[in-house]
Amino acid sequence: MKKLVAAAMVMATAACGVDKGEPFRSGFPYSDTVKMNVPGSSKALSASGTRQDGLEGETAQFYSFTRGITVMVNGAAGLILTLVEKITDNPPTSVKGNVAVWGPHTDPLSPNTYRFTVTKTGASDFSYVLEGKGKTEADTAYRAVLSGNHAAVAKKFGHGSFLLDWDKAAELPEHDANNVGTAQFTYAHDTAAAPVSIDATFTNVKDKESGQRVNAGYKYGATAGQGGSFDFTMAKNFVLGAGIENLTVRSRWQESGAGRSDVKGTGGDLTTPMSVSECWDSGFLSRYFTASFDVKQNYGQESVCAFATAEYSTL
Repeated sequence: MKKLVAAAMVMATAACGVDKGEPFRSGFPYSDTVKMNVPGSSKALSASGTRQDGLEGETAQFYSFTRGITVMVNGAAGLILTLVEKITDNPPTSVKGNVAVWGPHTDPLSPNTYRFTVTKTGASDFSYVLEGKGKTEADTAYRAVLSGNHAAVAKKFGHGSFLLDWDKAAELPEHDANNVGTAQFTYAHDTAAAPVSIDATFTNVKDKESGQRVNAGYKYGATAGQGGSFDFTMAKNFVLGAGIENLTVRSRWQESGAGRSDVKGTGGDLTTPMSVSECWDSGFLSRYFTASFDVKQNYGQESVCAFATAEYSTL
């Protein structure tokens, strides 16, 4: 996707003439529209989502996991939506009736050609598609790498859904071999103060640890000034043995940053379900930890938790 961004920068210089694109710039989500915000600590970020310390009073494992995963999901959607923003910062190539088109454009040094189309389907409803093809291919060869529908409330605010298709992008002459599979996003972010909900389903994407294709689901909800929650599920081989286990994590946090994660593991080589709970304070430090499979590592009192009882994901 980084190569798509480079193409967008060149496309941006190609537009000219009267800009009739403004009505169409409310017709798609921006990267901030679908951003999952979790209280932040640069020290806590863990790209792998694995615990680095395991001690009471150190940065909480599942806070790090939650924040790391949300950063990853934000990156998946944010890169291509940033590309769209760069494209549409400039006048469209054409506006005919209810359709605005940016491109097609080919970077002189790229074998790929791209175009972005926004169609107004109602008073505040739009559909859109970002397509790519090989430079020498016919226009019938365009492949949709991003497509969706958006109900605009205001520019950068609204609700809808979109599909990222990395398998289609992989058919282009120039592509990122590490991104495969698809990601389906459904979101609602109608105003700056309104509750935000973002659901994402990743299908047949590459797991960095195993190199295998896996499925994963994410569910995020937050209200300004009130904290939020994040659910995650993935099916993969988490423990020794050949079986595929299912892991679910539900994390909740207050606006202060204090929060709690409750984890369930089932199936595969787990003879009985396993559970883990961890609570952290407003400094993201672990204050309570309990694991059903190894009571020796448990510590703290549940009474210190920002959320008094366990709450497991239904994903």
